[in-house]
Amino acid sequence: MRRCVTGCLAVGAAIAALGSSAAAAPVEKKIGPAQLANSCFALRSDLTGRFVGISGDVYRADQANEATAASFFWKPSTLETYLPQDQMGRLLGVRAGGEVGRAESPGPATEWSVRRLGRGARLFFRDGRQLAVTPSAGLTLLGQRAAGLAARFTLIPQQGCTPFPEADVGATGTPFSGTDRNGDVVGFADMHLHITTNQRAGGAVIYGEPFDPYGIGEALGHDAGVHGADGSDDVTGNLLRTGLPFGTHDTHGWPTFAGWPVHDTITHQQTYYVWLKRAWMAGERLVVAQTVEDQPICEIEPRKVHSCDETEAVGEQVQTLSGLQGYVDAQAGGKGKGWFRLVYNPRQARQAIERGRLAVLIGIESSNLFGCSEQLDQPECTKQDIDRGIRNARRLGVRSVFPMHWTDNAFGGAAIEGGGRGTFINVLEAFQTGHYFRTGPCPQPGQGEEMGHLEPFELAVLASFFPAAAPLAQAGMPTYPPGPQCNTKGLTPLGVYLVKRLMANHMLIEMDHMSEWAREAVLTIAERHRYPLVSSHTGTGGLWTPEQLRLLYELGGMAAARADTAPELAAKIEELETHRSERQFFGVGLGTDTGGFSSLPGPRADAAQTPVTYPFVCRVGKVTFQRQRTGSRTYDLNTDGVAHYGLIADLLADMQQHGSEPALRTLFRSAEAYLRMWELAYAR
Repeated sequence: MRRCVTGCLAVGAAIAALGSSAAAAPVEKKIGPAQLANSCFALRSDLTGRFVGISGDVYRADQANEATAASFFWKPSTLETYLPQDQMGRLLGVRAGGEVGRAESPGPATEWSVRRLGRGARLFFRDGRQLAVTPSAGLTLLGQRAAGLAARFTLIPQQGCTPFPEADVGATGTPFSGTDRNGDVVGFADMHLHITTNQRAGGAVIYGEPFDPYGIGEALGHDAGVHGADGSDDVTGNLLRTGLPFGTHDTHGWPTFAGWPVHDTITHQQTYYVWLKRAWMAGERLVVAQTVEDQPICEIEPRKVHSCDETEAVGEQVQTLSGLQGYVDAQAGGKGKGWFRLVYNPRQARQAIERGRLAVLIGIESSNLFGCSEQLDQPECTKQDIDRGIRNARRLGVRSVFPMHWTDNAFGGAAIEGGGRGTFINVLEAFQTGHYFRTGPCPQPGQGEEMGHLEPFELAVLASFFPAAAPLAQAGMPTYPPGPQCNTKGLTPLGVYLVKRLMANHMLIEMDHMSEWAREAVLTIAERHRYPLVSSHTGTGGLWTPEQLRLLYELGGMAAARADTAPELAAKIEELETHRSERQFFGVGLGTDTGGFSSLPGPRADAAQTPVTYPFVCRVGKVTFQRQRTGSRTYDLNTDGVAHYGLIADLLADMQQHGSEPALRTLFRSAEAYLRMWELAYAR
């Protein structure tokens, strides 16, 4: 982050003799970034008393009164910098050669910091040079050490600014804060959310950023650059959606969003920060931001923009989450003022939620946690590597981890998935470990998946899109017997060591994606130590039996309901409630897996007959919701489903309006339930 703004800005409340060359000293009023952020101010030269106005494609400090002054909307780009935009939608910028003029689009050349010196404010370009007025009333830049009255301005509050382009949260009112009459926090948790999904798989597979310092146009406006003009470069998305690597899609995002997001997009960002804010205003109070990378899918991808080292990828995504927190703070006017708070222990999380904020834990979902892969059944790490990995993860702020994800590793086997996705993952398994999944009977009835198979010509087609897979295509793929099967690899000795070290460090252990045999072993260890466990997207990566769910709850752990249409989501919550333990506080969180190569719910089949009605009021707090609008597109749950994360609010309203109040009560206990689980892990 850039150097923090210090001091306050000076604003003149009134001036005299505007037409004279020297104005009377203004009545000074101290304001800070909270007043400047996303507000409207004009610039008046302290030397001449004249205002900065628009003259063609440049600005000139030659206007005698406010009526003809340029009105700048001060959009924060970071906690320290702003993008001043005039009433015609152009920006105060610096051109090649240092000329100050009007710029068409935001970027490094339009980024300014503001500091106070004496009575006047000074504007600094990003390279440290100051904005100043020339003798002929033009604007120029002075060197970093230059001083003098010519470089001082007073910022005057104005009306009539053109707001910087942004999504509309579509909600007004005061979100709930505090606790209920029992002293418990109120709100729902999403235990599995991929905010930084665009950095997955080498960074050139999923398009769209959760935020961008230069605005929504940069964050969500360049899909064609990643997926190709017609979407045909979205090979992985096509493969995961249809089982075939070819296909097209409309790439129009900002400003029309004619092509995406849609509820089953898989390879587009659905958690832009304004959409996340809408879910927070609907009562979301805890999120586990799962950083994610899988070395095999990164390495098999023909295009990538960063390293395939999973540990490095996690570090970069943690930086993005920290940057998002700073960006949200900047929009609210200063450090610590925003609604998005990264938390690192249960006490911090509880305090944040009681203040009405969104508490955000950091998790890791990766195939080779701490770099602990395996090759031909030989582990590629040691106990010392595990200890070092846990220390580094905690230093980054990570508090929750998946021991396994898509492929086997040094800790144990990964759960098999079904369908075309599962077949593709089996190819990644061979690419990463040197062997395909080895299958056999499952430990419990009802578990397992049917194994798919690719013929040689299908492997050849796959290799034509993913050249790194050519050796696998030449070797061929094994066939499997019919019927559900499980991965025969369970928990390894290194896996036992990892689980015990995670417990000793009070880390939350995610149980999904483990092979069924590995899960049995971890449950046994946890029961012995009375340690809580997490299933954050229950049903993904291996079936949980009723007995396992009862043990999970008995230990103080939590399961999650995958996002679904309103009646199906209510049914999932109610089914999980049948396994609750009377000894533990009970709540069911969401496990949306948004950004996890997975779909969100589409419209209800009967939405036309019994639609969710707008506007609606949140069940907690005093917030009224309209249909959400981003750019020129307006979203409606009845026709779009949960096209982006902000429509989680609409999904909950659908539950509320159509008789699912008992399930909603259980859902809105999930933030408290998660905190108690985390507190129990610390107590152990």
